[in-house]
Amino acid sequence: MRNSLLGAAASLVLLAAGAAQAGVTTYVYNGHTQVGGGAPFSDLVGVLNTPGISFGTDTGFNWHPFGLFDFGTDSFGTVVVAADGIYTFDLSSDDGSQVFIDGNSFISRPGPHGPDSTSGTIFLSAGVHAFEVQFFECCGGPSGLDFDLANGVVIGGGVPEPASWALMLTGFFGLGGALRHARKAKTATT
Repeated sequence: MRNSLLGAAASLVLLAAGAAQAGVTTYVYNGHTQVGGGAPFSDLVGVLNTPGISFGTDTGFNWHPFGLFDFGTDSFGTVVVAADGIYTFDLSSDDGSQVFIDGNSFISRPGPHGPDSTSGTIFLSAGVHAFEVQFFECCGGPSGLDFDLANGVVIGGGVPEPASWALMLTGFFGLGGALRHARKAKTATT
């Protein structure tokens, strides 16, 4: 019994690690504002898991996920920084976009506009940092989003979505309960 429980625990850890390997998770919505990067978003349409954010370049600024022409996206992931320092990131979009690292906005290209680029510079300590990129497309014409990383920075494992955390916690609590039950049963028979 204990071996099967340990096998179940190992499977849960591997499942969680797989969820964390996604790179970038992008939520695509029907509803958005035309302020900043489009938040708040509403009416989730679908989810994309990609190694990075190059939706503009990859499609020639003709990006229409799930066949949408008026939409918002919210992308999440982590970056791994090799050494303490000042880093410059580039953001290209059509229409509005905004980047947050560790919850702090540092690049903003708000509102409807044609394809263009802007950059932002930020001090980051060595290690892992969470990022969010908000984006919306409206008003017709070209559509796309690219988030280019600074030298010395790479995309880390994705941030597991809340459902993955819930699954892991449920499994671990269930495993703990089963092990306690097995221990009590063994004590009762001796």
